[in-house]
Amino acid sequence: MIRKLQLKFIIIATAAVLVVLTVLLSLVNSFTYQNSLNKVYDNARFILSNEGVLTADAVNESNNDEDKPDFDAEDRYRIRYFTVYIDSNETVTKTYLKRIAAVDENDMMTVVSKTDTRSGAKGHFTYHGSEYAYVVGENAQGRVIVYIDCTKEIASADDFRRFSFEFGVICLIFFITFVSFYSKRAISPIIDNMESQRQFITNASHELKTPLAVISANTEVIEMTNGETEWTRSIIKQVEKLNKLIANLIKLSKLGEADKKAFYSVDVSAAARQSAEDFAPVFANSDKLFEADIADGVKVNATSDGISEIINILLDNAAKYCDDKGEVKLNAGFRTSNKGARIVVSNTYSSDNKVDTSKFFERFYREDESHNSKNTGHGIGLAMAQGLAEEYGGKITVSHKNSVITFTVTLP
Repeated sequence: MIRKLQLKFIIIATAAVLVVLTVLLSLVNSFTYQNSLNKVYDNARFILSNEGVLTADAVNESNNDEDKPDFDAEDRYRIRYFTVYIDSNETVTKTYLKRIAAVDENDMMTVVSKTDTRSGAKGHFTYHGSEYAYVVGENAQGRVIVYIDCTKEIASADDFRRFSFEFGVICLIFFITFVSFYSKRAISPIIDNMESQRQFITNASHELKTPLAVISANTEVIEMTNGETEWTRSIIKQVEKLNKLIANLIKLSKLGEADKKAFYSVDVSAAARQSAEDFAPVFANSDKLFEADIADGVKVNATSDGISEIINILLDNAAKYCDDKGEVKLNAGFRTSNKGARIVVSNTYSSDNKVDTSKFFERFYREDESHNSKNTGHGIGLAMAQGLAEEYGGKITVSHKNSVITFTVTLP
């Protein structure tokens, strides 16, 4: 139980950090990538404002204008760009290719075909292994498109993305190591509280046994002396009820302490048939239809008492909460092809209110006591069934659909 709690804490903490890292790194990478492209677009617009050619005069003027990109003399030669002039028929009328070597006149129609040629449009694409960004403008003769080679900018953004991913993985590994090392200390208050509760239940249960034994003995003496009465029968009935509650509380407190080395191959089919045989008269006496469909040879690694306890708890719960003249079904078969076990217990349960199945496994929880005032019990049976299923490496789920409550136990 403690190990599972510790593992759950590590998984939840790691998932939270993973989400935060993913969101932060995604935002940072998106901003970096878009910022790189925006700078290229700004340069292209500036070149476009100078009729598609970055001249020496334009570079000198840019240094005195705060609204334009800041260029130096070398940028005129460092920026690899070319300009295409097209008319209204999408025909290339002129080109400027002096500042690029990777593209020539023969590439113009292919390049233009990759471009959104509407005025004011922008975008980027890959051509011959290089990345190009473009901006479209207009002049008196038609449209002007400035293309800038942004391969280095895109590669820089990709390098940053890879670095941030590697950094994130390292941080996550470090965090998992750190949390794993200190997780037990982090949940120690919860562990101490669980141990205190378990110890209290065990001690209180043992302390209660003595006065109950005395009450039972004194009641028997009274019956021998004065004869049996409705009061003595009521006392004995309540003592038996309390003894059963104490036994269940002790079992519940010891869940999770079982040694898995003590588990052995248990015949689930035989246990289910025995439980069905034991409960058949109970359903018959309460005028409820009972059906059992049990496959042969279903076995799991567990304890026979525990498997029988799970099935008996579910059948007992079905007997208490099934509608009058309702129907109860027990199915036991393989979880997968000839492996594991799947036990399903269902019963009809009509209710005008929505049934909150999420609380069924809470200790001492009773669903809609007014539905059947004759029901008896303490509300810890389903919690015990859940604890036993988890102890064997399985799980138990519950659903309420079409006026039928269904409990499903899966065991590996």
